[in-house]
Amino acid sequence: MKSIDKLFHGLKHKLINCSGDTIIEGISSDTRTLKRGSLFLALRGERVDGHACIKDALIKGTLVVCCEKIPPESTGRPFVLVDDTRKIMPILASRFFDDPSKDMRVAGITGTNGKTTVSYLTYDIFKTANRSPSLIGSVEYRIGDRIIKSHHTTPDAIELQELFKDMLGEGSRYSVMEVSSHALIQQRVEAVDFDVAVLTNVTGDHLDYHKTMKDYVDSKMMLFKSLDKEKTAILNHDDKYYKAFKKITKAKIFTYGISDDAHFNARDIDLRADGSTFSVDSPDGTFRVATSLIGLHNIYNILAAIAVAFSERVDIKICVGAINDFKNVPGRLESVDAGQRFKVFIDYAHTHDALENSLSVLKKFCMGEMVAVFGCGGDRDKTKRPKMGSISVKYADRVILTNDNPRSEDPEAIFRDIEKGIPRGCKSVMKIPDRHEAIKNALLGRGSRDIVLIAGKGHEEEQIIGDKIIPFNDKRSVLEILNSIK
Repeated sequence: MKSIDKLFHGLKHKLINCSGDTIIEGISSDTRTLKRGSLFLALRGERVDGHACIKDALIKGTLVVCCEKIPPESTGRPFVLVDDTRKIMPILASRFFDDPSKDMRVAGITGTNGKTTVSYLTYDIFKTANRSPSLIGSVEYRIGDRIIKSHHTTPDAIELQELFKDMLGEGSRYSVMEVSSHALIQQRVEAVDFDVAVLTNVTGDHLDYHKTMKDYVDSKMMLFKSLDKEKTAILNHDDKYYKAFKKITKAKIFTYGISDDAHFNARDIDLRADGSTFSVDSPDGTFRVATSLIGLHNIYNILAAIAVAFSERVDIKICVGAINDFKNVPGRLESVDAGQRFKVFIDYAHTHDALENSLSVLKKFCMGEMVAVFGCGGDRDKTKRPKMGSISVKYADRVILTNDNPRSEDPEAIFRDIEKGIPRGCKSVMKIPDRHEAIKNALLGRGSRDIVLIAGKGHEEEQIIGDKIIPFNDKRSVLEILNSIK
């Protein structure tokens, strides 16, 4: 519980029909989860303006409403007027939960691809080192022994601060979290005290939201601009935006890559179908790493996690042991084995470069036919669709276009966008809108040397078609089909 004076101390605000010593018992921006005695924040969103929900919030028993403008029908009720509720929300949330991120070490991981894998690797290293970590990401949240299903890559500011508070209560000393470009632009992490920030790569995504590549890059830079000289930035030395990120941060920098100039440099790389081995030159000397993760992109992910651990003074031997024991991330180039003769992988790849990473590495080890099943999300960045089409036919001998999450878009319109990147008359591509049937078609009749990649949804448990949310999981679908074949 907090008084209004404590929550709004030093912030520009105006009290209407309430006093500064009013005690707030909760904080929320969603009337569906609002509890009596709480402060309701009316946010102006892309689709819904929270000011339209003020009447409902008052009916449900909110004690005070924080908003930018008082609706005429609600005059006489208690309000706190501010200029921008979205800007003020992360500060209020952090204060309400006693600024929890200041009492732990927080590592934030951003980039187009690799965030989830780097976060899991870092979490496992910290756990092996007995650092009592927690995890916040697109697959799940891990707090102590609890696992909570995730709905967003990065939660909103209120849920995020409450998670930090829970972590402290469970004895966590470290928090490893994915930080999306949306979260940065929407100021969800504005009040988080980051100690380490990681850049995986920047190749372009969500351009439906950010509009331009510059806007997208600028959103990622916000995390690194927020770091002071006492903090640490972990940068991919081989990424084309490396110099730009290096220039804008005040933090101490560690770099990683396969170039000699990186602090953590991978060399003598041996890529295999069942994993990889490589040497790492580091400030702590040279050591050999073995991993079950497949592909060069995962070597970058491992280097990033090692760099984070090093910055937090974790012994290199612990890092190597944790990586050696690490199995996989759900839905990230995950092998599915039901005793079939051929290889099947599911992957979250939903950008053109992620699809290329997965297809290119699997193609190297494919002695038979390479089959790719994928689609593109509706109401999302359309610029990547033809690129993904082009990449699919570059590496796969057979391509099956299917629904991802078409949402409100016509699936046929999405297919047409993908086909713009596929040469006319290409006979290796077919369309099967029903995702289960597309997967079934890909799996039937496979030879022992074939590889099937099912891309786009990875760990996801639902498919969004129109206004319907349908239970669907690629791995479950694959296992069901493979078991029926047997």
